[in-house]
Amino acid sequence: MKKDDHTMKEVAERCTRFSPCGCKSGSCQNDSSNSTQENVSCKFCAHYTEPDVCDIDLYREIVKNHDL
Repeated sequence: MKKDDHTMKEVAERCTRFSPCGCKSGSCQNDSSNSTQENVSCKFCAHYTEPDVCDIDLYREIVKNHDL
């Protein structure tokens, strides 16, 4: 499974659950977003974990469904 910067950006742009990192503290006004945000990448998402990338398991699904 590809986990490079380009793929993480493409996945985040397609993800309906993308949450900017500031949401981890619960101070976020908008729980989810997508390509309307700056710095869209899985690395900047509240759901980002290593080494799995996404703690809600959407990364693999999006990569598979969009043939990334």
